[in-house]
Amino acid sequence: MELDVIYNASSEDMGRIPDSSVDLVVTSPPYNIDVQYGNKTANGRILESKGVKYDDKMDESVYRKMLETVFSECKRVLKPNGSAWINIKNRCADGVILPPFWIQDFFSDMYLKNLIIWNFDWGGSTNRRFAPRYEFVFWFVKDKDKYTFNLDDVKIPALNYRPDRYRTQMKNPTDVWRISMVSGNFEERTSHPAQYPEELVERIVLAGSNKGDVILDPFMGSGTSAAVAKKLGRHYIGFETVPEYCAIANRRLAKIKETSDV
Repeated sequence: MELDVIYNASSEDMGRIPDSSVDLVVTSPPYNIDVQYGNKTANGRILESKGVKYDDKMDESVYRKMLETVFSECKRVLKPNGSAWINIKNRCADGVILPPFWIQDFFSDMYLKNLIIWNFDWGGSTNRRFAPRYEFVFWFVKDKDKYTFNLDDVKIPALNYRPDRYRTQMKNPTDVWRISMVSGNFEERTSHPAQYPEELVERIVLAGSNKGDVILDPFMGSGTSAAVAKKLGRHYIGFETVPEYCAIANRRLAKIKETSDV
């Protein structure tokens, strides 16, 4: 099995990856919310268009079948003690919010350990309801008792620490993670129109894998999962159908190599 590679191919066929060979799956699949990523809009009109777009409006039955196939492959290649972390958000249809709990149907043979709320500080707005400022991260494990969870690697400082009551000033993070979205002035920012932050993936990779483990992202996009894996001493395998995004990810990874060689 080839490691540290991003295939310009669909993850609906991962035949090149052996069964039970991946330690951690972390990804953010297309949301299928018909958003024109990469466009600057005002009053429903496109004012400016930048970067390569991707199709975020598939027929719903085709979209769900695609995810079912991809996640089935993910489960096949995942080790018995492995886990899958899926970032996805609510959709709004005809003014009504539709939570993505249907994704659990694809993991009915796994166990949901946490439903994490990723809370961020900016985003879209509306005057018909409260402005959305969160997305979900579903954490599924194959074995509900035997799985990797490195709590000490992701503990955070306790604001109310008392030496007479607690052994350490570090505490377990809650299932609400306040992490900024990737804005234009972030060093990690690329031209990908829907990039999720390294900080979010870093906590997942540290908690859910060990050095030398194999991380799989079936929707690699700009390469965030691969970049984090490389920085933290893990191997990565990715799939991405858009050639331009593969190029973005590989340029990003090349810079990490240059930095580490200094």
